[in-house]
Amino acid sequence: MKLAAKLILIFLVGVFAVVSLFAWQTVQRQHAWQRQQREAHAHELVETMQSAIDSVAGSNSRVTFRQAVEVTMEQRGGPRMRWIDGQEVPSAEQQTVARSMSSVSVTDANGTRTAYSYVPLNVDGKKMGTVEVSQPISEQDSFVRDSVYASLLSLLGVAGLSALVIYWGGVQLVGKPLDKLIEQVNQIGEGKLDQPPALTCHDELGRLAAAISQMSHRLSAQRDTIRHTDRLGTIGTLAAGVAHELGTPLNVVSGRAGLIASGKLSPEEVVSSAQTIKSESERMTTIIRQLLDFARQTPSPHGVIELREIVSRTCDLMRPLVRKSEAELVFESTDTLMEIDGDAAQVQQVLTNLISNAIAAMPNGGTVTVSLGSDEDTDRVWVDVRDTGVGIRAENLNQVFEPFYTTKDVGEGTGLGLSIAYGIVREHGGDITVDSKQGQGTTFRVCFPRHTNR
Repeated sequence: MKLAAKLILIFLVGVFAVVSLFAWQTVQRQHAWQRQQREAHAHELVETMQSAIDSVAGSNSRVTFRQAVEVTMEQRGGPRMRWIDGQEVPSAEQQTVARSMSSVSVTDANGTRTAYSYVPLNVDGKKMGTVEVSQPISEQDSFVRDSVYASLLSLLGVAGLSALVIYWGGVQLVGKPLDKLIEQVNQIGEGKLDQPPALTCHDELGRLAAAISQMSHRLSAQRDTIRHTDRLGTIGTLAAGVAHELGTPLNVVSGRAGLIASGKLSPEEVVSSAQTIKSESERMTTIIRQLLDFARQTPSPHGVIELREIVSRTCDLMRPLVRKSEAELVFESTDTLMEIDGDAAQVQQVLTNLISNAIAAMPNGGTVTVSLGSDEDTDRVWVDVRDTGVGIRAENLNQVFEPFYTTKDVGEGTGLGLSIAYGIVREHGGDITVDSKQGQGTTFRVCFPRHTNR
């Protein structure tokens, strides 16, 4: 709408300027033409009485010249004429008038305008005086005013019609399509990618809509690639903890298998050792399966998921890494059902990033507490990940979710984990906040809207 208003304003200013210039030129040409007509008419009048003036020229009497002019005026009628001799011209301007033909217009006290034409009169090459021809020009002024009014009406008509055309074109052909494109761009900015073209027309706006759609699909593919890369990076970190975690059951399996192979065990002890081997094998299988599932998970359409189950599974996956760091992981559960709409793999990735950062913030060990809660007033559920680490400086809190921001040493982090987590949470309609005090620890809270049956 603003663009259409600007186009209308610019066009109207241009139309007003052009029409005003045309009207001014028309008025000037009309005045010039009328002046020429008056001067030509006055000159013709003087020429028609030239014979009468020549007949009395020999008398050299001013009264005779004046009488000749008056008689001619009475016989011909029309404009008034008056004889002016050289002695009756008091000013230099009037003397100039007397030497060459000219015209002036005068407005009296009543507002009536009269045009005076001064025609010099020469007899036998000698200047004898000037004939003043006066003509009222009220009708001519009225004609000029009518011309100006007609120009103004034409201006208003053209301006009004143009404004309607531009407004309709600006709103229907430009404004509304642009609003659709802006809305789609905002949705892409909020993380709603894989957008179809907002317009199907074949003009420049249609090409722009197609380009925006293609961009959204490319961004979606790149986003999934970055998230999977980040997940694989986390796998590398978890692998060290898993390797340490697998050491104990492997030693148990090896020892029990050795005892069975020695043949020194009773049948009951063989069965007990076999059951121990089976139990430890299942434990190792579970750990490895969790790790592989996390590495292979890909984004899927959002569905109803149980948040408590995802948090519990993530804590189980992260415990080997926590124990290797000489820290403790505490999961504070609740019996309340916490269903949300989302993607389990992406929610697990968010929690994994937060717990990994909590472990990294406690180089000397500490406690990572993961707790669940809900707010009945806002119908939202939340997960808190709290550590007892070094904390974050107050001036850096606004930067923690920015891409590539990290406080880790070179080679230990890319600074994308929290940025990716923030994007995932926003896509799920939630929000993520951080509260930290330097030297006392940090708490990240992730909120999701609760699933509602509609």
